[in-house]
Amino acid sequence: MSLSSRERVLRSIRHQPTDCVAVAPYMYDVAVPVSGVSLLDFYTIPEAMVKAQLALHDALDQDVIAIGSDNFYIAEGFGCQTTRDPDELPALTQPAVDSLADVFKIGPLDPTTDGRMPVMIEAIRQTRQAVGDAVAIRSPGTGPFALASYLVGSQQWLYEVGMFEAGMNDEAEAGIQHALEIATESLIRFGKACWDAGADVIHCGDSLSSCDMISPKTYERFALPYQKKVFRAWKDHGITGGLLHICGNSTKVLDLYADSGAALVEIDNVVDLSVAKQRIGDRVTIQGNVHTVNDLLQGNPESMRAACQKCIKAAAGGGGFILGSGCIVPRNSPLENLKMMVQVARETRFEDLAL
Repeated sequence: MSLSSRERVLRSIRHQPTDCVAVAPYMYDVAVPVSGVSLLDFYTIPEAMVKAQLALHDALDQDVIAIGSDNFYIAEGFGCQTTRDPDELPALTQPAVDSLADVFKIGPLDPTTDGRMPVMIEAIRQTRQAVGDAVAIRSPGTGPFALASYLVGSQQWLYEVGMFEAGMNDEAEAGIQHALEIATESLIRFGKACWDAGADVIHCGDSLSSCDMISPKTYERFALPYQKKVFRAWKDHGITGGLLHICGNSTKVLDLYADSGAALVEIDNVVDLSVAKQRIGDRVTIQGNVHTVNDLLQGNPESMRAACQKCIKAAAGGGGFILGSGCIVPRNSPLENLKMMVQVARETRFEDLAL
């Protein structure tokens, strides 16, 4: 069996046999130094993003091209203010409103006109035109809990949710729910538009709902129901590759991640990959979880080989696995380390994996 990268990824999502292990490090601005485009152009001009990602793929031949840059391309459509630094990705400088009481002034967004969503959608469309059916494409996409937080600022959002959860601010409930609903609907619309533009993996990245930030109880009450709503709507649209990415130690809530309706769950490097495989590997495709700093940024090809083999041993048996990074690959990670990641995956034949 010899598969294209796209076929390899789609079969991995369906838990079907492949020729070798699929490999998809989560890479955005690491493409910038490879391509020579400016960082500012990369996150504001679709042609620059496409040029950079195609250059990176030419260098690595990984199975998935990930389109995206930062967390705020949707939030800007709500009126959030962000930086335009030529040397750094955008950061939030001003939330959309001054208080939770003001969120009722805001409604769901149009992905074809609002924020930098059109940049991302056009980059997906151009990338699909460039690679045809050969390579899988992953969309950007924040999560409903995180996206709602940008309306008032993440620190204030966590305070409002925490106070309500503690029974100390019942008046916050309506504002919290409204923020989550408009964030959820905006993300649903954006994901559909990314799919229609040619993406195969539609990303829901909700790391503010990490167990490093909120309790499992709060996650189950304020994040999971809205993530379920996103994935349900995407499935109804025909999307088969919904991916949930939440940073941090998710061990306590892995089963809830599988309950979300995601087809893939990307596992942070702080989680034991073998535990994730055992707990939810029969329900979702596991992706991860090479350490982004210790291995990808600070390691060398020899240590990378060992790290990749460890991940494959922990979770690849029986299929339903994609070798990836625990989170975003740092911009200055050595290209040799990423090449080794792809090489190890290509060398690992599916039939040789322990079931």
